[in-house]
Amino acid sequence: MGAWLNRLAGQDIDPPTDISDTVMRWPPTPARVLASAERHAYKSLAQALALEHPKGFLLAQLPLHRVVRVPRKHSYREWLSRTGLLTADFALCDEHGYVRAVVLMPVPDDQPRQQIKRERLLRVLAATDLPVALWERDWHGDDIGKLRAAVFPKPRGAGYYSDTPQAH
Repeated sequence: MGAWLNRLAGQDIDPPTDISDTVMRWPPTPARVLASAERHAYKSLAQALALEHPKGFLLAQLPLHRVVRVPRKHSYREWLSRTGLLTADFALCDEHGYVRAVVLMPVPDDQPRQQIKRERLLRVLAATDLPVALWERDWHGDDIGKLRAAVFPKPRGAGYYSDTPQAH
């Protein structure tokens, strides 16, 4: 009887759900961020990075605007509109957060639009003088020395210490 009276009084009415609330209409679920080839690449690159920059870190799927900076004399908004959706698959950083190398994992059967985006990304990265390595998705080698030379191609002299703020 009490439930019936509550219903008549309007006390147990659920608040109406907002139709535009996408969380309620399409409940999100966790996604798989790295595919198996990307997980293998991440592990191998982390080992190569540990040899080159022991205190460095590896970032995956980083937007291009976080990898490079552009002069402020031009419109940053325009640059971002042209390159804002481009991402680097992996960025290898020193302990101070400076990007030291970029690794891309091109897909062999990319759509023409994706190929154009990849070419634009390569042009921007080439202008930065950052080492850019292309990772073959079917590569499963365990030679970390070879991988290290591919990712960090510039030989170092004796007494070189890369993890300093001045080494930019």
